[in-house]
This record gives sequence, structure tokens and C-alpha cells, in this order.
Amino acid sequence: GLEENPPKPILDTGNILKQGYLEKRSRDHSFFGAEWHKRWCVLNRKTFYYYANEKSKQPRGTFSIEHYSARLVSHLRKDSRKKCCFELTCPGKRTYE
Repeated sequence: GLEENPPKPILDTGNILKQGYLEKRSRDHSFFGAEWHKRWCVLNRKTFYYYANEKSKQPRGTFSIEHYSARLVSHLRKDSRKKCCFELTCPGKRTYE
């Protein structure tokens, strides 16, 4: 899950492996089911950060990627983006879709 400490901005951009927009599925389900939110995501060697957009100074969330694994999961969506869906999982921790 998310770290207990408040999220901090990324100051050392030299450690960024990948960054860009992803759609993250919310944990809270509405009447219509889970919602997908576009988030600016940044991955470094130890941490995954997600922001409201690329201009945001503070992340909306952050978690250590240690012990997480990624796998393609096409059944998460029914639209044309289903072939691009993946989840990040770690035993005993929140799954990110």
C-alpha cells in the first residue's frame, strides 16, 4: 500500500527510469463500477509515484516497488485499451491496476 509518510516531490530527476501518463483504477467503486483516472506517473529504481498531472509538485501517492511484480491483465477493461492493461502486485499489499 501507500507509505504512511506524506508523499514528497521527486527532487533527483537523474534516477527516473520512466515517466508519462497512465490510467490508474480507483480503489473506491462508484455506482457504475471502478473509475479510471489519468495520472502522471514516475518510476525510479525504488519508488513509483503518481501525480494529478505533469505540472503537479506533490504526488497524489507513492509506494516502494520492492517485492512488486507486474503482469499484463487484459480483462480489466472491455475497450480498445484492454491489451495495454497491467497490474502491480505484492503479497499482503495493495494491488495497483
